[in-house]
Amino acid sequence: MAVPILLWVFVILYYSVNLPWYDDFDPFPDFLHKWITDTDFSDRLNLLFQPNNEHRMVVGKLITLGYYWLTGHLNFTFLHMIGACFTLGVLYLFWRSFRRSGLPWYYFLPVPFLLFQMQFHLVFLWAITGLQHQPAIFFVCISMYLLSEKRLVWAITAAVCATYAMSSGLFVWPAGFVVLLFRARYKELIFWCVAALFSIGFYLYGLSAQGNESSIDFLLKNPHLSVLGFFAHLGGLFDFFPEKSIVIRSALPVLMGFAVMIWIAIWLWKQLWSWFGLGFGWPSKEQQLAVKPSLQPFSTFLLGILTFLLVNALIICLLRPRFGFFVMIVSNYKMYPALFLIVAYLTFIGSASREIVKMRGFQLVTLVSIFIWGISIFNYLPAITERHKYLTVNGYNQEHNGFGLGHVPYSKSAAYVDSLMKDMVRRGVYTYPEKGNALAQTVTGLTQNLNPDFQITVDEKDSLFYVNDPEIDKSFSRDHAEFAFVRNDKHLYFFKMEPHKYSGRNIFRQYDKGADAFIPHASLLPGTYDLGVIRTQRGTASGGILRKITIP
Repeated sequence: MAVPILLWVFVILYYSVNLPWYDDFDPFPDFLHKWITDTDFSDRLNLLFQPNNEHRMVVGKLITLGYYWLTGHLNFTFLHMIGACFTLGVLYLFWRSFRRSGLPWYYFLPVPFLLFQMQFHLVFLWAITGLQHQPAIFFVCISMYLLSEKRLVWAITAAVCATYAMSSGLFVWPAGFVVLLFRARYKELIFWCVAALFSIGFYLYGLSAQGNESSIDFLLKNPHLSVLGFFAHLGGLFDFFPEKSIVIRSALPVLMGFAVMIWIAIWLWKQLWSWFGLGFGWPSKEQQLAVKPSLQPFSTFLLGILTFLLVNALIICLLRPRFGFFVMIVSNYKMYPALFLIVAYLTFIGSASREIVKMRGFQLVTLVSIFIWGISIFNYLPAITERHKYLTVNGYNQEHNGFGLGHVPYSKSAAYVDSLMKDMVRRGVYTYPEKGNALAQTVTGLTQNLNPDFQITVDEKDSLFYVNDPEIDKSFSRDHAEFAFVRNDKHLYFFKMEPHKYSGRNIFRQYDKGADAFIPHASLLPGTYDLGVIRTQRGTASGGILRKITIP
């Protein structure tokens, strides 16, 4: 069980880059800069609760402030690590709840293989999503755990924390409602509903619709996409072909999401009959407690998590298809289908009456979980590696050229981010990684033409330069990379060479030999430049000049 956990932690530590990217600027450097420069208490309180897109990231902002108060700095690798701690906390809560069931410990084996996936790398290696999804899920889990322990006040406290981690945390309230209703704890349900009313009301106060009203129109015109999207989202871990067309990618997630939902429907039906106490072939509530009283808190915990996941999936499939069906299985959302499969498996293990049935289910799910985990490494570790290289050189571009980390070059948003980051550096709050500057020093020393053995070509068309290297192989090493560069006496720009996509018959293969880069004229200031290429590998660098280019 330690293998997937240790590998996952290693990937975070090895590939994390202390850089913001795109949406990170709003809740972290911009928030912290305003907090530092505006000392008014009411203004600071407003900053904490100020929406970031459609989320109120109070938990993430408090973590950022805590690190700043302790160190005087802003560090995105630290934010990645803290986000990871929330996921480790989720595992711990599942383990504690599982141990209360009295089931043999080895039945827990599939859980870490399903939870510690490479598939949701845009959660654990992207600060904004890492401090949205991971704390929200953690606080939902701890709230449901506390409800199963009949500790209502602390469960409500955790639910409030989930709410103010991100918008999906709002669904902790219907989850708790179902738990208290199905367990016939009606007095506690009244307090839960009152807390939900105040928490949700304050969360939504002053929050804009963010264009979600157009999702209703899209739903009415394309209801089938929401139905398919519901199952695609829940079966998202079966996204084995991330570089293929969306039809090929989503077929297996839809099928497997539907298949797992059949069992979930059966289990929920069983819970419903237990609530009514009717029987009809199902054991009554009293019969369940008489046979295995230890399973009652365990099933309560799972019921809460499952309700949260189903409500979340329902909202996603209603509001998100207008952005494209790929959103149903985007990396940012993959933690939810991982939890869905975990809950589905644990409900089966916890409710199966015959030991042979449990053992066969355990064996099947263990094999499937290890297979999914292995496929996730094969499919997503290359993407993680390439993203690390992309951030490294674009951190340099952001520091020295005013763009590179998600904003259009020379736009108003890029100018604001450039001004913001320069001031954060001037104050000593943030420091760019040195790796990009070290690469720039190496490039500055290149004066020779590129060795003909490189076989790299340059074409100019449609207001851009196309640099193509047909020979280089991909590598999982973060230091084995190839970059195009454009330089003169005043400026140096980097452009990461992207691996060629594979277009053959092997559906599991993503990349082909070679890499290329597109260099838009609009990303360069007017002038005459040297266009060249540099390769880095095992602490050494090689490269040279390809040709002169002129930007009018």
